[in-house]
Amino acid sequence: MAKLKLPVTDHSWLFERPIAHRGLHGGDIMENCLASYERAIQKGYNIEIDVHILADGELVVYHDNTLRRIFGDSIEIRDLTYEQLSRYLLPFVNEPIPKFKDVLDYVAGRTGLLIEVKTYVRTKVCGKMWELLSEYNGPYCIQSFSPLALMWFRRHAPEVPLGILASDMASVAVYWAWKIKPEFISYEVASLNDRKFLFLRARAPRILSWTVTNPYLEQRARKYAENIIFEGYDADPNAKSLISIKPQKHI
Repeated sequence: MAKLKLPVTDHSWLFERPIAHRGLHGGDIMENCLASYERAIQKGYNIEIDVHILADGELVVYHDNTLRRIFGDSIEIRDLTYEQLSRYLLPFVNEPIPKFKDVLDYVAGRTGLLIEVKTYVRTKVCGKMWELLSEYNGPYCIQSFSPLALMWFRRHAPEVPLGILASDMASVAVYWAWKIKPEFISYEVASLNDRKFLFLRARAPRILSWTVTNPYLEQRARKYAENIIFEGYDADPNAKSLISIKPQKHI
């Protein structure tokens, strides 16, 4: 019997369990490797990942724009083909940076995926992502700092829940909110109690907070946000937020 495809529009899962930033990594388990995803799944977390497009059109899951932080090479990831990139092996796990398709096949709907589009100008990555996601049988949402990427999905895949990434009220995507009509906003934890944010929070859809790095920050974040994106510690998978600011209407 064929497996029924889950309705993408249901994104309630996004607020039910903490979201492990780049998988649950630390020690000898690198970020954005299959072991980090498996650890997050076994601990009961959702997972946040980042998607880049390479020079040959291949999609990979990697956070940075360059290889400097992890591999000591300043080359831009977008300038490499996958054959070239696969020569760089992630420390400890000795694996190449994973393809987006391979991550989808590995997670296979076992937990929710919060997928960041790592682009500011090009939208070719969005079409490539949608080719894979349209066949994916599992819960996911898309988020980005790029209004163009979010508008691509709103126009071509309106059933996909979208989130605006913002570090403050000056973020470009926030000004596009009226047109994007996001289902949620991912807001930097350091700015959560800023007065401008409080004005936004009273009128916004649901809020995620990033990146929470310790229990103290989590306690603070949960006063304003419905859920957290975390790293550096094991968040309580059953923790719930106590929101004192009631959303009034959609942006």
